[in-house]
Amino acid sequence: MRFAVEEINNSTTLLPNVSLGYEIFDYCSNTKNLNSALRFILKNGSIKPKEKLNNYQPKVIGLTGPYGSTRTMTIAPLFTMDLIPMVNYGASSYALSNKLQYPSFVRTIPSNKDMIEMIIHIIRWFGWNWVAFIGSQDDYSSDGLKLFNKYINNTGICLAYQEGLSLNANYSLTLKKIDMLNINVIVVFALTQYASKIVKAAIANNIQDKVWIASQTWAMNQQLPREPGIEKIGTVIGITERLLSLPGFNEFVYKARGTSDAGHNDAEDEVKSKTCNQVCHYCSLLTAEEIINENPTFSFGIYAAIYTIAHALHKVLQCDINECQKNTMTKSYMLLGEIKKLNFPLNGRQVKYDDNYDPAISYKVVLWRTDVNPPQFETVGTYEKHAEITFTINNSLLQWHNNVSVPFSNCSVECKVGHSRQIEGFHGCCFTCRKCPPNSYVDFSRKYLRWQSMTI
Repeated sequence: MRFAVEEINNSTTLLPNVSLGYEIFDYCSNTKNLNSALRFILKNGSIKPKEKLNNYQPKVIGLTGPYGSTRTMTIAPLFTMDLIPMVNYGASSYALSNKLQYPSFVRTIPSNKDMIEMIIHIIRWFGWNWVAFIGSQDDYSSDGLKLFNKYINNTGICLAYQEGLSLNANYSLTLKKIDMLNINVIVVFALTQYASKIVKAAIANNIQDKVWIASQTWAMNQQLPREPGIEKIGTVIGITERLLSLPGFNEFVYKARGTSDAGHNDAEDEVKSKTCNQVCHYCSLLTAEEIINENPTFSFGIYAAIYTIAHALHKVLQCDINECQKNTMTKSYMLLGEIKKLNFPLNGRQVKYDDNYDPAISYKVVLWRTDVNPPQFETVGTYEKHAEITFTINNSLLQWHNNVSVPFSNCSVECKVGHSRQIEGFHGCCFTCRKCPPNSYVDFSRKYLRWQSMTI
């Protein structure tokens, strides 16, 4: 975020002679940060009933963050009821696409609906139909599970096992249940801390030869691929947005490390006024290398969020390449109106939003290469959703854990010619094969294949 602000403030064309400043706080609780959120919407130190929105001028013109669906849904009504743009980089719950409830919520990452559709594409690509869905007890996972159950209808996929886990749940017992049901494909749609516990439990309990589908929250995790024994659990396939480099970012971080250890001094307010809050006196807890090597999943989303606000402000202030009309009255709802019309290139990506303020979709499928040191993320597929959906996986790049063929994860083996399915139990994926009687045929147009008599 700070890198994007510095770039924009140094630009001579985007917001010439206008500087962005910000306030930032660490959102570490779902319920105890309302004071900080309320400070953002103050006017002259207080919050008063508003008769007309066009007379209301909050402390901020826009907001980015927080990370996570539950945290976002806790405070979003405070901002969206006043049409303050909430340009988010890390909340993917599909409920936030509802513009009646969240009219000014904008996001730079795809929604859970897009992620679930992508997961279903992968499952169908390999012909699997017997899968488990593991999540956590939060809005992100529960939203994903709800969408997964909805969109697997009429796909031939059976959800054989589902569970939402707490941090102190019995992960070993859950994995043993999945193993006993002969489920070989496990979708882990959970936040990183839960995914980490699931993977470590699989290693500890010698759960082997599974296919793990990682949602975006942990698909590019930097620590898990280095866990001793992870190569035994099977194949990990992750889904993430197409990652882009940010030219100049590494230099910015090294420069910031060189100036952030000066210590706190009485001239802090004066420094802030000159730098628009870019100087950080307490940012020396991490080294430059640790910041640069952090999980890159949300880097572009944060970068795009700041540029979205800046491009909207460019329109509101009627900027040209030389100057902006600083005397123009700037209201939050004006920025929101301009955001909906944005369509601009940013580091090789096109930033634009649909009617729900959701972005254009550009996913990639990555294979965890834990057989090399250090582990690598190899791109094996892509998913684009612009004018039309395009999805492809290069099967030749996939090195399965059995080193031979696509793993099997179906409840039953498909019937041979001359046989029909006899459904067993609750799931349509589970059946026995019954030899067709003489003078009959299988009607493939029906949901469950049955034999029909035929007169000759």
